[in-house]
Amino acid sequence: MDVARISFSVLKSYWIEVDHFKDPHKKIREVVRRLGPYESVTLDPRRFSYGLYDNEELVGVTHLVQWSDHLVRYRTLNVRHSHRGRDLGAFLLKSAIKLDWLPSDHDLFGWIRREHQPWAINHGFKPLDGTWHDDHIAMIKPLRDF
Repeated sequence: MDVARISFSVLKSYWIEVDHFKDPHKKIREVVRRLGPYESVTLDPRRFSYGLYDNEELVGVTHLVQWSDHLVRYRTLNVRHSHRGRDLGAFLLKSAIKLDWLPSDHDLFGWIRREHQPWAINHGFKPLDGTWHDDHIAMIKPLRDF
């Protein structure tokens, strides 16, 4: 397995192909500034998309965006069903962080769906403030822990 930077258009095509957002009318933007009560005011955030490859097949993606002066957001962590169960999502995230985001004293910020919270806790994320919004919770983990 290899992880490499990909264009946002490749990331977007993958999301559409796997129906990641479960909404055919969803507008997919490169930068999302509001998640529940949390807002990013960074005008032109640093951002990169990453792909997980099994040989030459794209089997997973993530997108990392500077959220604030001390937070980097990971936006989605999607691995194809055929490749799940091997902790490849964690491998993808860790590899992406090592490519472009270390060294850093920042925290990684995730907007975690309720069903994915056990995964996040198992991988060292902690609730930011413990508040749920639309079945999501903000969780963080220091980048240095990757």
